[in-house]
Amino acid sequence: MSDTLVPIDDLTAIQIASICDHSILETYISFLGQAEDPRRLRDENLLDFLKTAIHSERAPYAICVLPECVPIVVEFLDEHDRNEINVASAIYFPYGSVATALKVSQTKAVTACGAAEIDVVLNFEAFASGDINTARDDAKAVTDAAHENGALAKLIIETCVLTHDQIKGACDLAEEAGADFVKTSTGVWSYGATSTDLVLIREYFSGGVKISGAGVGAKNIRDLLWASSGRVDGYIDLDPARIRIGEGGLIHSL
Repeated sequence: MSDTLVPIDDLTAIQIASICDHSILETYISFLGQAEDPRRLRDENLLDFLKTAIHSERAPYAICVLPECVPIVVEFLDEHDRNEINVASAIYFPYGSVATALKVSQTKAVTACGAAEIDVVLNFEAFASGDINTARDDAKAVTDAAHENGALAKLIIETCVLTHDQIKGACDLAEEAGADFVKTSTGVWSYGATSTDLVLIREYFSGGVKISGAGVGAKNIRDLLWASSGRVDGYIDLDPARIRIGEGGLIHSL
């Protein structure tokens, strides 16, 4: 049996953390209205987040941040000799209907700064209107830009607003675009991952599956891992190239 094939019910907190994209995606705007400078508050919050992540025995596989934070995180991990933790960046998060040229430009910029992975939202406006070619070409251009700099690309398809047939179509699109992962949700608009959605993604997409969005927590994470495993024997291939969890506080609540 593969060393990465493990029983889901026996997973430890450390093992679950090892496939987590520990995410902090707050903008400066999130801190407006407070008495202090919102930029300083956001930067302090980011540093506190990073310190907690690296000093915990539940170290994440990656830390996912907004593009402007990538250089800060890369430098922080380097200074603390924690380069085994990857840096990921959410491109134009949480919007999908951004000009492809802008997405590509930002992808090239963050990967040049040290991001090993990018998360990008499907051009949902084009996809939902039936303009599959535009949505696919957009995803492929961003994926190609990531791959050119040796980075992985995760396509967020926003399962919460898709029918089953649309999830299949989005997975087919991701396959054609060469995406490395299909990610369930931004978590901004509605609920995140559901077991039904994850079963469909694993069935229709040959690459990695990323569980993310509102509602992903300690109480249901094993159920979601069961659904995304693609297996019926209670085991999961705990390979970060095959399975990932997007979360902001899960690893500290397990």
